[in-house]
Amino acid sequence: MFKLFTLGIVLCLLAPSHGTCGSCGTVVRVKREALEYACQEGRPFLLKGLLAIQIPGYKPGFLLGGLLNVIGIKILDVQLPHLTVKLMKNTGVQVSLSSQFHIKGHIVELKVGSSILLDVRIMRSQHGFPILSITACKSVLGDVQILVGGNNLLGFLKPLQNHIRAVLIDKMCLSVSNVVLGLNAKLGTMVGLNTINSRSQFQYAMLEEPEITEEYINLYMDDSFKVMGKPIEDAGPAPPFSLPPQETVSDDSMVNMGLSSDVFEHFFLALEKSGAFNLNIGGQSGSGDVHLTTSTLQSAIPSLAHRYPNAVAVFLNVVLAKRPIVTLKEGRATLTLSPAIEVGVASSSSSSSSEILCTLDAVVSLSLELRVTATSVGVSAGLQGAIGLEVASSSVKDIQVAQMREIIASEIQDIFLAKINAVVGIGISLPKIANMEYIKQEIELHEDYAQVSCDLDYVH
Repeated sequence: MFKLFTLGIVLCLLAPSHGTCGSCGTVVRVKREALEYACQEGRPFLLKGLLAIQIPGYKPGFLLGGLLNVIGIKILDVQLPHLTVKLMKNTGVQVSLSSQFHIKGHIVELKVGSSILLDVRIMRSQHGFPILSITACKSVLGDVQILVGGNNLLGFLKPLQNHIRAVLIDKMCLSVSNVVLGLNAKLGTMVGLNTINSRSQFQYAMLEEPEITEEYINLYMDDSFKVMGKPIEDAGPAPPFSLPPQETVSDDSMVNMGLSSDVFEHFFLALEKSGAFNLNIGGQSGSGDVHLTTSTLQSAIPSLAHRYPNAVAVFLNVVLAKRPIVTLKEGRATLTLSPAIEVGVASSSSSSSSEILCTLDAVVSLSLELRVTATSVGVSAGLQGAIGLEVASSSVKDIQVAQMREIIASEIQDIFLAKINAVVGIGISLPKIANMEYIKQEIELHEDYAQVSCDLDYVH
C-alpha cells in the first residue's frame, strides 16, 4: 500500500486556480509539508517498481568473438537518494527523483545513475471521483559504470553501455507511471458511501478543479446526504465557502479541513428525516421507563381525576418533524430541535383504545461538543437551559400549562438527551482514502464553519 504517497499523487494536479466554491460544504487543504512527507513514505513502493524492471540479455553478435554475450541481467538493488515534490502555482506539482541502479549479469557488474521528472494530472470522472493520468515523464541516465573483475572497462564495452541506457530510459518512466496509475483503484474510496444509520447515508464528491498555490492545494468537495435513497434538499442556496488564506492559519499541521455549518445541518437533517430522533416513552404499566400515570398528571389536568379514577399509564410520543437548526460561532456550537410531543393515555382493562390528551410543541436547545477521531468528527450534546413547552392542541379544556411544562420536561429531558447522544454519536465521516487515518487531530469552531487540523498516517 502506498501509505502517504497515495495522498501525494492525488495532489499532483494540473488545474486552474480559484478561491471559493459556491455549492461545496467542505474544503480540504493539503499543505506542502504533507506532500513532502508523502513522497518520503512512498520510497519503498517506487523502489519495488524500479526493481521489477526486466533487462533482456545483451548479444552483440561477433564482436570480440562473441565473448561479450551477457545473459541473466538482473537489477540487484535500487537506491533513491533524492525524492522531492514541488508545487507549481496555477499549474500543478512536479515530482522529481534520482536513483542509483546496481545491476549484475553473466561476468558483468554495472552501476547506473538516473533521474526522473514526473507530472501527474487528476481528472474528475462523471461520478465525481478523481482519476489520475500522467501528462509528462522524462528520464535521464548518467554514466554507466561497468565493472568486470573489479576493473573499469567502460571504454571497451561501449555497446553494452548503450544497451543498458536504451532499456532503462524506456522502462523507468513506464515502471513509475504504472505504480502511480495503480492508485486509481484506491481513489474511488474517497467518494464512497458513509453510513449514518440504516436509512441515511452521505458521500463526498469533487465539484470543481482544485486551487493550487506554492504552499498548499485546496480540494473543494460536495457532501450529498440521502434518506431512503432520496437527496436532502437545501432550504435555500448555500453561501460561497472557503478556508481563510494560509497566512492567517497559525498551526503547523499537514492538513486543514473546513466543514461549513451546512454540513452539520445536513447531518442532523438526515437524522431527523430518517426518524432517528423520534422516541416513545411509557405506555405500559410496570415498564421500566414509565413514571407517568393519570394520577401524576392530575395537578396539570384536574379533570383526569374524574375521567380516570384509577391510575392508568400515560405515554409520550416525541416526533421531530421540523428542520434542526445548527449555529456555529467562535468557540461554540449549538443545536436547536423542535419536536412535537403527544401526551396520551394508554389502553387499559376498561378501554381497548388509547386517548391523546394533548400535543405539545417543544424547543430543545443543546450545546454541541465536537472532537476529531481517526476518521470522523465526533459529536455529543448537552442540554442548554430548560426545555420550552407550549400546548399546540388539546382534547381537554383544563390544562394548567405551567404545571404541564414542569411535569413533562422533567420526565423527558434525561431520556431524550440520552436518545440524542446515542443517535449523533456516530459522528460525521471526513473525506479520506482507504486505510488513511488522521493523527494529532484538533478542531476549532469559527463563525459558520469548523476547522479540523491534523497530520496523516496509514493503517495496514
